[in-house]
Amino acid sequence: MAHAAFSVRSGEQTRQVQMVCLDDLVPADDDLRRIERLIDWEQVRRTAAPFYRPGGAGRPGLDPAVLVKLALVLAWRGMPSMRQTLRVAATDVSIRRFLGFGLTERLPDHSTFSHAQTKRFADSAVFEQLFTAVLRQCTQAGLVGGRRLLVDGTHIEADAALKSLRAELSLVESGGLHGVGVSVVDGDGDGDGDGDGEMVADVAPARPALTLAEPRSGPTPKRTASNATAVSRTDPDGKLRHKPGHRKHLVHRGQVAVDPKRRVIVAVEAERATGSEADALQTLVRRARFAGHSAAEVVADAGYASQESYRVLDALGANALIPPQPGAKHAAAEAARARMRTAIGRDAALDRQAHAEGAISELKRHGAGRARCRGTRRLQLQLLAAATAINLKRLLSAQDALGHTQSSDPAARWRTIGWLTHLLARCLTEIDRCENDTNRPAATDSSTGS
Repeated sequence: MAHAAFSVRSGEQTRQVQMVCLDDLVPADDDLRRIERLIDWEQVRRTAAPFYRPGGAGRPGLDPAVLVKLALVLAWRGMPSMRQTLRVAATDVSIRRFLGFGLTERLPDHSTFSHAQTKRFADSAVFEQLFTAVLRQCTQAGLVGGRRLLVDGTHIEADAALKSLRAELSLVESGGLHGVGVSVVDGDGDGDGDGDGEMVADVAPARPALTLAEPRSGPTPKRTASNATAVSRTDPDGKLRHKPGHRKHLVHRGQVAVDPKRRVIVAVEAERATGSEADALQTLVRRARFAGHSAAEVVADAGYASQESYRVLDALGANALIPPQPGAKHAAAEAARARMRTAIGRDAALDRQAHAEGAISELKRHGAGRARCRGTRRLQLQLLAAATAINLKRLLSAQDALGHTQSSDPAARWRTIGWLTHLLARCLTEIDRCENDTNRPAATDSSTGS
């Protein structure tokens, strides 16, 4: 009888009962295992403790460290939602071990995380302190240059549909005029109501009264909406954006400050997509300096250029490397134009294109491409989790480049050290033996010839 050339796997082995340790199934160099050693989880629990009520009725709440770990896994893997994260975690032993759950334990429901993100931790400093702690480790590892700060912004799609704009703001009929005002003509025709057109002085009510129109049913009527006349009932912080050639949608604005040495994110800011991007410069610079960054040079694109932004940065003692608008003729614009023509200015422009825009692209790949919750404050927590995941990537990459990791197996490290010590001792012993053989005088022949 001929032997088969291969063995058949019937699947019977998968139904056998085995005693296994989950920790042994995860490699020592697993990313999540290494991340676990970088973060002080007891500090996370202490920060979250004030938002739990001790001695209350019912079962104890879920460990806040688990909720923060879930947010990091979502950002680290770039998953679109917490539902998807938990579905993957159900079969991924690396995530289960990182969360502290056994092979057969039931994972928390996605609604538990949603309640923590939108209610329990919405006004807490849990994610801010975690981000600051990881940023401090990046600074101690020499990954932050500490001088140049690159700033850029992007629009993040809100968790709201255009149909939520049905509740419009309409003028209340008024019998008289209250005074002379200044109206803004939306000259660019984009319908965003941001005042891109010219200013015309006219006689108008100083503060017109507005009321919320009655909700309607049926298809959305054909009309032109703008941020000046419409508000989203689903997410009032989401603002209408319409760029030629793109679809209309509701967005928030996210801003990021990056150090160019290793593209470490120093600060993030979520805000409404109204007004100028430069309004957040002061906030970003102060947050960067709170984290230990000097922000001696602030680099941004021409969208941040204005007399006010130059004045604010000058008052903060920062060198503004921001190209002015082409038609700007004021003194601050001329000085900025001269700075951008220098070697430092040209180098700063290259840094901004490579690192600031690159960091925004990374943020979108790590869970910040679309708002998962409503409101700029909750979006801020989402940006902080994504920025923390990116900075952890920088730390792990730096450890790999150095050839040693804090997250390796301690027992294996000590075995390696012992083996190397034993090898060194044997080498030293062999060297001593060779030296003794060399220094020993040669034996003389005492016999005499006849």
